[in-house]
Amino acid sequence: MAPLTAEQLFDSIGPAYETAWKGVAPQDASIQWLLSELESGKPAKCLDIGCGTGRPVCLALSAAGHDVTGIDVSGAMIEAAKANVPDARFEKVDVKNYKVEDGSLDAVTVYFSMIAGFSQEEIRGYILRIHGWLRPGGVFVFATVPISNDSNEIVWLGRRTVVSSLEADEAMACIRDAGFEVQSHDVTVFKPQVFEAGITGEDAPLEEPHLFVYAKK
Repeated sequence: MAPLTAEQLFDSIGPAYETAWKGVAPQDASIQWLLSELESGKPAKCLDIGCGTGRPVCLALSAAGHDVTGIDVSGAMIEAAKANVPDARFEKVDVKNYKVEDGSLDAVTVYFSMIAGFSQEEIRGYILRIHGWLRPGGVFVFATVPISNDSNEIVWLGRRTVVSSLEADEAMACIRDAGFEVQSHDVTVFKPQVFEAGITGEDAPLEEPHLFVYAKK
């Protein structure tokens, strides 16, 4: 059987993903940074790539009065997001097929959504494209699992899929090479509650390194 595509992978996990990955303190901190950088009282145009269930990112930005769009390849995730964040817009689409006018966005977020189904070359290419989508001074948060993988097949949560990622130094160099100014970064370890969320039947130890990068155009 062929490895699952990103769409198949996250459709199979569904909204339980939110339960398993709830309470990632560095993600909450990055959202607060975004909110502090976006001008209050003036709706900012925000794009969350790989929005999942819409929480916590789209919900926080929308609640602050910003103009939020979330995109995801998973129909299950998009349906959950529409219910969770009714004031935002959501579209089932792969970022590889998504069109945005250059210089039209104030903020873009990528939380662990450029891993499954991407090559390292594509990760670099889409970070460069995101730079073009942002207005001067626009803000970007990029989060990933900082392990050097390039289109490697793995078993993740009992599911076979193909993943790519960049080590922390490679990711920050890539973001700088795209034209961003890195404001700060954070590397932590997180253990998602995958057994408790019902995603996998095995209470196997699963700890992930997480990299969060804050950047400005």
